[in-house]
Amino acid sequence: MTVCPHLATGPAWDNGGQDGIFRLRVAQPYFDAQLDGWVLSRYADVTAAFHSPQLVVVGSTNKERNPQVDEAARLRMRAETREALSSVKLRSWRKQMLQHARELVAQFDHKQPVDLIRDYAQPLCLELAVLATGPDTVSVRDLTALAAQVSLAAAEPLDAELKSQSKAATAELRPFFTRGPEPLRESGFVALSQTLVSLLGNAWFALASYPQEWRRLHAQPLLVARGVEELQRFAGLTRLLFRRALADINLNGISIRKGERVVLCLVAANRDPERYPDAHELSVMRTRIGHVNLGAGLHACVGAPLVRVAAIATTMALVEHFSTVELIEPIEWRGGSGFISPIALPILPSL
Repeated sequence: MTVCPHLATGPAWDNGGQDGIFRLRVAQPYFDAQLDGWVLSRYADVTAAFHSPQLVVVGSTNKERNPQVDEAARLRMRAETREALSSVKLRSWRKQMLQHARELVAQFDHKQPVDLIRDYAQPLCLELAVLATGPDTVSVRDLTALAAQVSLAAAEPLDAELKSQSKAATAELRPFFTRGPEPLRESGFVALSQTLVSLLGNAWFALASYPQEWRRLHAQPLLVARGVEELQRFAGLTRLLFRRALADINLNGISIRKGERVVLCLVAANRDPERYPDAHELSVMRTRIGHVNLGAGLHACVGAPLVRVAAIATTMALVEHFSTVELIEPIEWRGGSGFISPIALPILPSL
């Protein structure tokens, strides 16, 4: 079931369309009274917001006008995470993940349906989550169930009940993750075992919907890295992010006052026709991609290199082995204002 509440009214919001999926579209910046914040959906405005040191990260329900920010601690955490995600480790994990992905794909019968979520993405992403975060337990089944509760709240952050369940699940997860930088503890386990699965599900749904692009990657696997970037642009996971202004700022001509909230519409920015020719078409040959799916500038996702390693390895194994796939409709979706992703992704592959 797709849960897509009508968050606001205004140029950036569209509560109609195929399958009733709540969509975001590019519009001029404006202040939305219901969201109590500036809504930015153009690529140029969203990237400017990511690069602004005066806009700080806040939660979707945060109402604090003057959030306290420990910038030194944030920078220290980012440096520790980058060190933990060294190029040596990333190469090792990529090699291991690609090998296991190829082994898994080879077991699929091309005459039988395969669920790319349950049978492929979930086991591979869970393996990577354990490798990267090192939980203090030999059994991860219970951890995975708790992580799924946290992920549900991330998909629909405005649901108070889900938020409460997520808070309790996070408290249960935390004691099992005692080593490494903060982003590679319980939050990293959730991101890699759950959120990454959803990201891959969106990407592969899009790729399967454009069989000519799948066939292109099958014929030219060296294009996969570029293709993954285009898939993130076209079918990126995160829909909305929230910021708060620490001071009065002028952002691309928008006068934002201290304490005001800013809503970043990533899905819309990634489809901005001012930035991307044929923005609503998928093309793995696209150049100058530069999507905002993983942030940018001061607020680029510190785990982005690991996300790219996983997406490239898992997608590479799929397109190498199968010349194309056929989606088995209908596809069921879940999520909300945070992100939407397939519950399952059944396909019939062809060699």
